[in-house]
Amino acid sequence: MDTPTSIVPPAAPAAALPVPYGGAPASPPQNVLAWVSLGLALGFVFFSVLTSIPAIICGHIARAQIRRTGEQGGAAALTGLVLGYVFTALTLAGIAVFVTFFIGIAVAAGATSTV
Repeated sequence: MDTPTSIVPPAAPAAALPVPYGGAPASPPQNVLAWVSLGLALGFVFFSVLTSIPAIICGHIARAQIRRTGEQGGAAALTGLVLGYVFTALTLAGIAVFVTFFIGIAVAAGATSTV
């Protein structure tokens, strides 16, 4: 006959390692003004200079806040700032071409008129 063996209960599952209170460290918050700057710069498509100039202002303020507080969103602020400057420059160049065109037409019309 077999000798009776002692019954060994199954091993308990290993306990999970304790997680420090609060979980993983939180990343710095996003700077909202940086995203506002980017949104305003993209709003140029519909509103032209009405949004590109505020995008420049918000971009400068957001970059200053990010440097001071360490928030995230530096790329969005810089993108909004650059797009704001580019779109404003394009608008001013378009206005200059428009005005120059009509001045040229007026000069040409005055030069060809006979008295």
